[in-house]
Amino acid sequence: MNSPHLPTFRRLPLVQALATVLALPSFAAAQEAMPMQTVVVTASAHEQTVRDAPASISVLTRADLEKRPVLEVAELLGTIEGVTLSRSGNQVPAVQLRGLGSAYTLFLVDGKRVNSTSVSFRGNDYDTGWVPTSEIERIEVVRGPMSSLYGSDAIGGVVNIITKKVGKTWRGTVKLDTVQPQDDEAGATRSASVSASGPLIADVLGLRVSAGYDKRSGDGQVNAPVGGVAQSGMPLIENRQYSALLSWLPATGHEVKLGHDGSRRDHGGFILERDATSLSHAGRYEFGRSEITLNLDKTQNLVGTVTGQRNPNEAHNQTLNGKLVLPWDTARQTVTVGGEARREKLHDPANITGLPGTPGYRQDPNIAVSQYALFAEDEIVLPADVRLTLGDRYDHHENFGGHHSPRAYLVWHAAPQWTVKGGVARAFRAPTLLQGSGNWGSVSCGSATVGCYIVGSAGLTPETSTSKELGIQYEQGRLAGGVTVFHNKLKDMIDITSRTSDRVLAPSYANFVGFLPDGRPIFAYQNIASVRTRGVEASLRATLNDALTARLNYTYTDAKNTSGATPLPMVYRPRMNANAALDWRATDALSASATVRYIGEQYLNVPSNGRNLLRKGGYTVADLSAAWRVHQYTISAGVLNVGDRGTQRDTSADFNEEGRRVFLSLLAKF
Repeated sequence: MNSPHLPTFRRLPLVQALATVLALPSFAAAQEAMPMQTVVVTASAHEQTVRDAPASISVLTRADLEKRPVLEVAELLGTIEGVTLSRSGNQVPAVQLRGLGSAYTLFLVDGKRVNSTSVSFRGNDYDTGWVPTSEIERIEVVRGPMSSLYGSDAIGGVVNIITKKVGKTWRGTVKLDTVQPQDDEAGATRSASVSASGPLIADVLGLRVSAGYDKRSGDGQVNAPVGGVAQSGMPLIENRQYSALLSWLPATGHEVKLGHDGSRRDHGGFILERDATSLSHAGRYEFGRSEITLNLDKTQNLVGTVTGQRNPNEAHNQTLNGKLVLPWDTARQTVTVGGEARREKLHDPANITGLPGTPGYRQDPNIAVSQYALFAEDEIVLPADVRLTLGDRYDHHENFGGHHSPRAYLVWHAAPQWTVKGGVARAFRAPTLLQGSGNWGSVSCGSATVGCYIVGSAGLTPETSTSKELGIQYEQGRLAGGVTVFHNKLKDMIDITSRTSDRVLAPSYANFVGFLPDGRPIFAYQNIASVRTRGVEASLRATLNDALTARLNYTYTDAKNTSGATPLPMVYRPRMNANAALDWRATDALSASATVRYIGEQYLNVPSNGRNLLRKGGYTVADLSAAWRVHQYTISAGVLNVGDRGTQRDTSADFNEEGRRVFLSLLAKF
């Protein structure tokens, strides 16, 4: 799976050093083997250990979530190799995988799709926070395309937020956090969450309930003026969530779940509310196991997407999916077949109007689209401890026809401590409900009255990608790590950056549609862009002794827009990211940790002519924390961003890193 486009290791001295360490198994030869036993469910159609999973996958555990106050899960996701965060203009961080934008990251909650793009088309930074953090058991992050299982939006990868199971005995938690900034002008943070779970009827019926609230106050004048202009700081962020789940065990090997989640998220005055109800059944039989889930999701944007206006809308997503896992022991195979039916609807009186001044304007404020899919996956165990996974998914979209997403992935356990992984996959992303509708439009170009107007287009085609990766992992005794190289090529990217309010220049744009009655130019979404991303991901974990554990990861990403004659760098994609952590367990009651994050140089603005590019320099953020456990109580405290780095925002495209601040947390488990 060699590619001439993959970056060479000559450019990556840190990766060279890591590879050298990994080539020294003598470090762990005297230690007792300790195989990786973490079980994941996102990388294939059935449960597997991380070592066997046919994908590059990382897991954030419950312990990771409890180390410090977590207002936005995205901040923690940014510490994983291959993950970068886009924070244009101090927005809530958006998660990007392997250099591809946030639109190509599919978010799941317990395997169920969440996507609020239809009600917030200008950027979706809401989907990491619909679930109370008190109920998150772990987060699985698959880096690389997973359309063969999950369909559209999984070109970059998948983030699956997995909640706690209903307990067989009653348990509960209460967590209180406060974060106080050193700068009096910076906003303080406070949060609270509570959860309880246990049996209503032993071994028959169980209940889980939870609720959470968090708030980060808006900043005052935290940025020094540059050229006489002071940029605004971070806006108010206020979230509240609740959830309830009933688990019924009607017979041995069968579980029926009925759940409901409710959330309200306020990002700088733009408020989204979400209610989701799901009903599922999981069964185990002599011949295999089955899963089927019905999910009903309603998301409301209470304000709209245009600053200074109030234009609420409402989206409904209805999904039915299921799968059947069939072990075929005599042939050393596991076959999975499944399907999905999904319908999306949007009611938006402000934007689903047609073109102003034309017949039919404002007659029907609704659009809807249906799609269905069938998929199959076969994991074949070959001689020499080789596992080959072959899969394909066929999606049929009401407006854009059918599309196949095949994948082939090989996992080779070359030795007890060495694993080689590699694969090739094709993936796709259908135009969103808004992008593909000729009846949808919105003001743009910086003004609701004298700017421009953008509209959807039924003539779009789905975006497609071809991705390759090859990696090697080592684990024995107290040492574990790995290096993976990847290459992605994305075609027919859907684009709307080509637009202007200049009424003279507008007709020269390829996606120019015409003028509104008031003279504003109209532009349509179009397929023009192609993108190439490539890079290296590396990680290392070393248990230095019974009390000390060190972790390190590094990501090199080369992301380019290759649409024009000269490739251009993509914005908010740091070329290099690194994370290091040292965990110290002094006693059973006392522990401490130190973490360091390096966010490399990145571009904030890249004009299409390739001139006057705007850069943000790299910076390093260090955190210190300690925890003291007494019976069922844990008190944690620490200092975040000890060096107060990355805090100045110089231009509108720039962003603030949270400055130096102290935190105090109380966690009670009962």
